[in-house]
Order: sequence, then C-alpha cells, then structure tokens
Amino acid sequence: MPLLEQDSALMIELLALEPMQDSYQMEVGLTHSGGFTRKVLLIDEYTYLQVNSILGSYQEHRVRLSIYPKWDPFRRKYFSSLTKMNRTCSETLYFACSEDFVSQLLELKQQTMPSDEANTVQAVVPVPEPEQPQPPKRRASAFRVTRPIVTRCMLFSLLFVLFFLRMDDTLLNSAEAHEDFTSPVDSSVPVPYVPVVHTASFQSAQAEAVPETEQEPAPVQSAEPEVQNPTVEEMELDGSRYEYSLPKGYVALSFDDGPSKYTKEIVDILMAYGIAANFLFIGQNAQQHPEAVQYANAHGMPVGSHSWDHSDMTKNSSGENHNNLLRSVQVLEQNIGRPVTVFRPPYGAINGSLAAEAVKQNLKVLLWNRDPEDWKAQTSEQIIQYFYHTDPSGGIYLLHEKAITVKALPAIIEYLKKKQLKFAIFK
Repeated sequence: MPLLEQDSALMIELLALEPMQDSYQMEVGLTHSGGFTRKVLLIDEYTYLQVNSILGSYQEHRVRLSIYPKWDPFRRKYFSSLTKMNRTCSETLYFACSEDFVSQLLELKQQTMPSDEANTVQAVVPVPEPEQPQPPKRRASAFRVTRPIVTRCMLFSLLFVLFFLRMDDTLLNSAEAHEDFTSPVDSSVPVPYVPVVHTASFQSAQAEAVPETEQEPAPVQSAEPEVQNPTVEEMELDGSRYEYSLPKGYVALSFDDGPSKYTKEIVDILMAYGIAANFLFIGQNAQQHPEAVQYANAHGMPVGSHSWDHSDMTKNSSGENHNNLLRSVQVLEQNIGRPVTVFRPPYGAINGSLAAEAVKQNLKVLLWNRDPEDWKAQTSEQIIQYFYHTDPSGGIYLLHEKAITVKALPAIIEYLKKKQLKFAIFK
C-alpha cells in the first residue's frame, strides 16, 4: 500500500461570495476526514472581481475551489481555479488571485479539524424555555429519553456522509486531476466529448496511479538508434484521448518550461543513469536557447511543445491557438529536424476547441498524474520526499527545469531504479 500524503481539508466548496461595506466575503465549506465546517474568508477586491467575473450563476451548481494555486513566472501572477459541477457536467475555470488569497488557501489546506465548536456546523436544537428545576430522578429520566434520539441523529449524519461520498467518488482525489464526472467507467477521454475545460494541473500527492486502460500499450519499434536501452521503452500516444498515466511497472519523467540553462545538465544526468525523459519546451524559450533543444534531441530525449508563451490556451480563440501551436512547433522542428508530435497544454488546461486544434496539427496530448510541485519547493529534500511517499508505479511525473530539481534528480532516479521500474518515453 503506497504511503500517501493526507490533507485534513479534503474539499473546499464555495458557498457564498458577496461584497461587504468595507471588504469582500467568501464563505466556504470544508469537508474534513472528521466532518464539515464553515469558514468565512475576507478577500481582497482584486480576487473578488476575478472570481465574480467567471463564476456567473451557480445556484444549480456545486462550486469546488482548488487548494493548489500556482505561480505563473511568465505573467508574474498567481492563478487558482474553481470547478462548477452538477449531476451531468463539470466546468473548470481559472482566475488570477492575490498572494493574500493564496496564503489563506494554503492555511485551509494545512489546518486540522478546528476545535472551536462555534465554527462547526451542528444540528439546530431548539432552546427550551426556562423551567423550574426538576428533581434529580426526573433529569436522569430525560437524559435516558434523549440519548437514543442523539444516537439516531449521529447514525443519520453518518449515513448522509456515506451517501455524499458515494455521489462524489472523486472526493479523495485532487479536484483538478483527471476528473470525469460524465464517464465513470471509461477513464480515457475521447477528444470530441471532453468537458468544457478538462485539467490535470496542480496534482496533489493524494493521487494514485490508475492505468487508463487494462491493456498495456504496445511498444513502438523505432528505427531511430537512440532508443536501444533495455530500461527505456518508447510508447506511442493515442491521439483520441489524453494520456494521464502508465500501466503498472512503468514510470516516466517529464520536464516542463524549458529549454533553459539547466537543460544540458538534466540531459547529462539522465544519460549518466542510462534513462530518458520527455522535454516539453516553450516556443519562446526554444527561440532563445536553440542549442539546448538540439542537445536534448541529439541525446535521445523526446522533444514536445508546451505552447509558444505558456498562456492559458482555453481562453484563446481558435485562431490564436492555431498560431500559438504552429509557432511553437515550427521553432522546435527547425532545431530537431523531424516532426513534433507531443503537446502538453500549460496548467494542464484543455477544452474541445484546443483539443481539435491539436489534432489538426498532428499533436497528441500528454498530461500527468504525479506532481511534486518542485516549482515551489524550498529544498531538494522536499522534492525527494514526495517520491519516497508516493507509489511511483504507473506514474507520469511533472518536473520543471530548476536548479533545485537538478540537485534532487540523481536521488530520484536511484530511488525509481531500486523499484525495478521500466522508464517510458512518449511519441
């Protein structure tokens, strides 16, 4: 059984959003392992306007707030997301937010079930009118009558919680990772039937690898000489769905947001251990560091597109996405001398329009199911500990080209090799 990190606040639901006289108020419900609690957050005007602009009417929806905000180094802003859902569909929407709002979310994520009963939702019990003191025997009798009623209330509450968990079987998973509220049986997502916004971003350590299919993907017989390592297997992506995970016994490393000054060092470490990984490059960065793109390709590392500018492409028009993908692919192909076939959308955010454009440009979508959040780690040990406390079998890991990740990489590879896993790369 893998050791998984546990968040005491398993889900944050938006209950109300309203302006006050001197502030803005967001009421949320926290579903814990121990119960349900209401909290009121005082948020800034900037965050309020951002959330209010995308929220619209939500009386017939449940609205779940992500507890995994992310810093965008290109636009120098924090972003978070919310998911509107009803019984038939879901829609994930992104919004910019303030650092103060991010701090409040992280506090909610880290706190345990509060002991302050004033904040805890309890059954509303009518307060009796003052009455004359009763003899001790009479009070004891009242207590005996009341106790079975309390017991029934507790049992009813337990049944309600179990019913709620049954209705929302994704409660214990990250709100943004591979959710499909319309197709619980088939975990693959056909491109024509994707939700309005389907994301795999901000995956928490709670997520557990689940193979997208019971049938193991067949290895591709590549004519290229660099994929001859028995510990590395090249797999061809299925263009009709988004790839989130691998069969058991496999693991994959992938690096986003390059190329950078760390690309060559990362490639050298991978080569020293006899493995390979996918590199998802941003077009603008590739234009500035063409030698890094060429170096990765020359050493057998599959190169894919991570868009031209790392923008949220679900907010773009079809024409903008066409140009964005085309520019990125063109600059990469100029440096590797062969077609680019793999695409990872920024933030893992993708909708039907973007998926259709990717298909037109012969790009297959690669997402992930393991996110160590190395972009915000303070030490390399924090990144390494994530690997130690998650089951790596079947995992596609999301990493970034950062100095702290480079430092952690040898220990990560050694740990994965001890698990006797085969490393996968995608085309």
